[in-house]
Amino acid sequence: MNTLNNCFIVATLSTITFSSNARIELSDNLSISGFGSTSVTQSNNKTPLYLNREIIDEICYDCDTTFGLQGDVNFTDNFNASVQVVKRPQDDWSSPELEWAYLGYNFSDYNIKVGRLRLPLFLSSEYYYVGQAYTSARPPQEVYNSILGLTFYEGISASWNYEINDELYAIFTPYIGLPSKETVELGPYEYELDVKEIAGLYSELSSFDYRIMLSYAHTKYSAAINSFPILPTDILNIYTLGAEYNIEDWIITTEVVMSDLHFNWYSNLSYNIGKFTPYFTYAESHKTQKNYSMLLGVRYDLMTTVSINAEAQYTNAQDGNTGQFISVPVAGDTDAILHTLMLNFVF
Repeated sequence: MNTLNNCFIVATLSTITFSSNARIELSDNLSISGFGSTSVTQSNNKTPLYLNREIIDEICYDCDTTFGLQGDVNFTDNFNASVQVVKRPQDDWSSPELEWAYLGYNFSDYNIKVGRLRLPLFLSSEYYYVGQAYTSARPPQEVYNSILGLTFYEGISASWNYEINDELYAIFTPYIGLPSKETVELGPYEYELDVKEIAGLYSELSSFDYRIMLSYAHTKYSAAINSFPILPTDILNIYTLGAEYNIEDWIITTEVVMSDLHFNWYSNLSYNIGKFTPYFTYAESHKTQKNYSMLLGVRYDLMTTVSINAEAQYTNAQDGNTGQFISVPVAGDTDAILHTLMLNFVF
């Protein structure tokens, strides 16, 4: 099995993201692990591109910089806790984000978690910031930034892991969250979300060579920009569907997010040749964001814990929309070519 598939299986089947040989065992019950990404990137458009990264037509050495530490403790065979702190691309080193912190309890085929949890909307949600765990330098932004880059909630989830047969597994995870307030920076503006309720269901069917995911999230929220209300309390229902299929050395991945505000999707095709994995992604956004993009890249695995991505991406905003730009493109220059060289690692 190739290096990329090994990484995929570890990230998918392990709730703590990292392979055992990369984790630091402090004791029989306590371990620490970590991950990071850094890049050199540049667009040929002066309008900032991508939420929380804001890449422009100058070489940027820290637009993608990410570093995370995770601690896991097993109090008993059934009772555990996990904490993950991440310096995300939008964070200063002095103010990282607590991405999750929960208590978990396992019994039979069930798992219950309480605390700050990862929002389970996409195939890569569980390891969104771990660049080593997916093929491209970044998850496709048309889908993964469609909800303003929000990645966690505070509440409770209950998972049922069902073994259909020796090769087929199913996971069902209903969850409910507490009210919360989140702030997202959009260039010179602060977009403030007052989430009054959130609940949903994540389901996944997986085998040795494929995964199929279906997720639903219900939210009630209001919004403001720079403390000026722009949206009264409203309800948004989000549906996501994803599939990943391995055919020998080929991997095909597709995801779509649908709501009153979104119809966004992407398809990715990659092929493994030893330590090299060339890949191509096509993506579109509709409704609130209108754009399409094409990405061509290659990943090189230096070792099981370190990889390098080199890629070029073309993106084009449609119908006078901002697309994946942070603001309206300057002088009607609605397309951009983005070059990225990225280093990813786990430990």
